[in-house]
Amino acid sequence: MYKSVEHRVMTNPKLERFSMAYFLCPSDDTVIESCREPSIYRKFSFREYRKQVRDDVQKLGSKIGLPRFLTHEGTSNIASA
Repeated sequence: MYKSVEHRVMTNPKLERFSMAYFLCPSDDTVIESCREPSIYRKFSFREYRKQVRDDVQKLGSKIGLPRFLTHEGTSNIASA
């Protein structure tokens, strides 16, 4: 029923790889949060995520994605990496 775009993945044989199909959209009120603590992302709803992607595409021509939802600590961790 669905046809995936062709993609290539460079795998690392020493690390386990996880994949998730996100085209199976949750309800708009679904809260998305990290399962790890401390989280570098704040909790957000799927509605917020979709709106942010839409706003980014309209204003910038492309989406920014998850970095828009980084916590202050997450921003610091990314900057120091």
